Amino acid sequence: MTKGLCLESRWKSELHWRRTGQQSRSERTQSALLDAAEELILEKGTDATSIADIAKRAGSSVGAVYHHFKDKTALYYALFHRMTATYEALNKQASDPKTWEGATIKDLFRGYLEIVLTTTRENSAAKAAASAVIADFPELNAHYCEIQAETRKALLTLVMERRGEIGAPDAENAAAFAIDQLSAMLRVYLDATLRPATLAPLDEDQFVAQSVELVSRYLELPRAT
Repeated sequence: MTKGLCLESRWKSELHWRRTGQQSRSERTQSALLDAAEELILEKGTDATSIADIAKRAGSSVGAVYHHFKDKTALYYALFHRMTATYEALNKQASDPKTWEGATIKDLFRGYLEIVLTTTRENSAAKAAASAVIADFPELNAHYCEIQAETRKALLTLVMERRGEIGAPDAENAAAFAIDQLSAMLRVYLDATLRPATLAPLDEDQFVAQSVELVSRYLELPRAT
């Protein structure tokens, strides 16, 4: 197992949204309703998904839905915040310097890429449903952008604690630019509709390796011996 993958496992060891076995009966019902809403949004969209549909899919009553959520909008907000709570908890853990003791800048970038790819893959349905909610409720987008910005800020802080590895001039601006470019590359890689057709398809390992190599050359990081 590579060092990056080891760091990935530590980074994801504790998530805020509790597993079903750790939840109370009420929380399990709420989770089931959110899961049902998530599935239906992906199948039908937000407008075509009704409270009755959600209750039926979850094996609950309409009354149970309204017991947990004031209306459909409140349910959709909860769905969005369930996803973002996971990312916020992950960001909090990832920003802890103890998580990255002994890591080089290359390790940091590799871990960042691997975690984003793995988390997106494992939560693809939740992210897609949340994206649909954001499209209908744009005010939520500001919060999502804040989370992404905090992730990049935390990564920059960790990188700058190792600024001695950077050979490029104006290390902080160079590192910030590299992080912004990695974020943009990830967005394009994860959304096939944004990816130029002329680019050769890469699997995740290839994408991570080539991205880390690109950033390493730009920042003039030490070459492996």
